[in-house]
Amino acid sequence: MKFRNLVGVVAGMALCTTVAAAQVCQGDLSFRNSSTHVGASLGLSDNSTSFGGGLTFGHTKGWFGGGSLGMSTFDNVDGHALAVGGGIGYIMPQAKGQAWQMCPGATLSLGFGPNFDVGGNSTHFSSQTAALGVSMGTVYPMSKKVNLLPFGSASFAHTRAAVKVNGASTSGSDSYLLLGFGAGFQLSPSLVVRPAMSLAAGSEAADDTFFSLGITWALRH
Repeated sequence: MKFRNLVGVVAGMALCTTVAAAQVCQGDLSFRNSSTHVGASLGLSDNSTSFGGGLTFGHTKGWFGGGSLGMSTFDNVDGHALAVGGGIGYIMPQAKGQAWQMCPGATLSLGFGPNFDVGGNSTHFSSQTAALGVSMGTVYPMSKKVNLLPFGSASFAHTRAAVKVNGASTSGSDSYLLLGFGAGFQLSPSLVVRPAMSLAAGSEAADDTFFSLGITWALRH
C-alpha cells in the first residue's frame, strides 16, 4: 500500500474508533438519565477494519467529553494499529421550541502502528489526527419505545503520519473537510444503536469514505 493511501487509512481508523459521541446532537443518548455512557464501535473502509470502545461523561447541559481505545487491521499490510482518542464538546442552549440540538466539539487521536517488514526492512508507522467542528441532531419518536435520532456534522480535520524504516524517517500530512451523517435508534432509555457514514472531502487519499456502527449503553447511577 502506498504511503499516501496509508495516511488516509489511518485517518479513517482514528475517526472511526473515537467513540466520544454523546447527546442528541450526535445521534446518541442524552445524559438526562445517566452521566456516564459506555460505547463500542465497528468501522469499515475500502482498506481497513476498525473496532474500539470507550467512556463518555457529561451533563444534560454544558460540557461533555470522553476517551476511547481502538484497533485496526489493514488490507495488504501484515500488521495492525492501536489508536488512543479523546474528545470534548459543548451542548449549546436551545431556544424555546427549537427541535435541533447543536454541539461544537473537538477530537484528537494518536495512532501507533502498523509495524511490519518490507523486503527485510523493519517499518514503524505512527499518526496524529485532530478535528474541530460542529454537529446537529434531533429526536423523532417512531413508537412508544423507539426514537430515531438523526444527525449531521461537519469538521475540519488534519492528519499527520510518520514512517520510520531502519531508523530513517519520513512524514506526510493531509487536511480535509470531514462530513458525517447517520441516525441513532434509541431502543430503550439506556440503549442506542447508531449507524453512520463519514466522508473526507478534499482528502488526497483514495480511502476517504468510512462506515461505522456504534452501540451506546448508559450506566445506572
